[in-house]
Amino acid sequence: MPSTICRLNALNRPLMQRGLLMLVLLTITALATANPAPPAWVTEGPKLAEAPAAFELPAEILATKWFVEVELGGKPRRFVFDTGSPSMIDRSIVEELGLEVVATNQGRDGQGVIIETQIVQADMRIGGVTIIKVPMMAADFSASLPTRMFVGDGVLGSDLLPLGAWQLDLEQAMLRFNTERDALPHLENAEQLTLHQFGYPFMPLFDVHFSKDARSMAMFDTGSSALFSISPQDYGGVRQASGIGKTVSGFGSPGGSLGGQAPETELLRMALDSLSIDELVLGQVVTTRRALAPSLIGASLLEHYVVTLDAPSGRAFFTAAADKPLTTPSFGFSLALDGALSIGAVWEGSPAAAAGLDAGTVLTAINGTEAAFTEDGVRHALAAMEGETIALTWDGGAAELTREAWFP
Repeated sequence: MPSTICRLNALNRPLMQRGLLMLVLLTITALATANPAPPAWVTEGPKLAEAPAAFELPAEILATKWFVEVELGGKPRRFVFDTGSPSMIDRSIVEELGLEVVATNQGRDGQGVIIETQIVQADMRIGGVTIIKVPMMAADFSASLPTRMFVGDGVLGSDLLPLGAWQLDLEQAMLRFNTERDALPHLENAEQLTLHQFGYPFMPLFDVHFSKDARSMAMFDTGSSALFSISPQDYGGVRQASGIGKTVSGFGSPGGSLGGQAPETELLRMALDSLSIDELVLGQVVTTRRALAPSLIGASLLEHYVVTLDAPSGRAFFTAAADKPLTTPSFGFSLALDGALSIGAVWEGSPAAAAGLDAGTVLTAINGTEAAFTEDGVRHALAAMEGETIALTWDGGAAELTREAWFP
């Protein structure tokens, strides 16, 4: 759920030598007021009850989303760890615990949909560590199947990053935290990068380089599944700097967020000739153009690196975890979850396009099993999308697709 309940600030910051690339920084609407002093709920928490503090938690990984158990109100809850969102909570838990509303907010979700929320504070325990007065935005996550599955009871957001060093280790499916960074594993041979943060809720930003004349910033957003998604401003700058390779078009919904499935539109996928995150050279990377700023570094990068974010020191550590290509074969389509299991988007030249699939087609079966819009049905569909082949059935048609290296 990238950039959930955040709004584009009017502040544009040029970041390229020739002024081609711009970054529109994100901030909570509640802070963009005439009052120069931040609201009390921003300064009161979140804070650690005791320091030093450390924990190591097993994570459930569902379609690149990281879920951990959080104790809130004396009960275990299922929260998603999302560096591209402020902390959030399901409204039903707010009512259950009788939490006081301390403020209200209006902002835009990752697809640009305006969302109204209330802000509450609560103490929580994560891995035995108590964090007090965590500000959380209340939303109806339990109201729809996708948000129940992919958000759960709430979000551990980027406002928690300044408390210490956070480490995401996909190979062991572990989320680690330590106020003493050097006590964490996987740091000895890590690439050290500069970590920037801006405003509230302290979104993690990195310098990115497309060429010597094309530079910008991108947010590390574990709520975004792609390895990299490029903003319209950055796309325009990199294109002018001749840093774009092969490009293909697609059509369909770019994804879903708290506001629901985004409308169908023309889509664009391209190969960036070169991408570096600060001094970490990735090389050629496939990216999809997104509708909003900033560009995003997404959760798929965790398939290649153990990432440690140490906001107090302004440093991040990327440790190589797997020697595998950054670009892998695919079917060339995405799923949409909007009252049914359907085709979200289809890309030109892909196996999905060759099979005649169209965006919006409602599926009736996946790998011979009914395409049911239930939690079990969605989990079955997600597991099928990870296979080397997938069999799809819809009214009036059927196809079996094989993963292919069709792009770039």
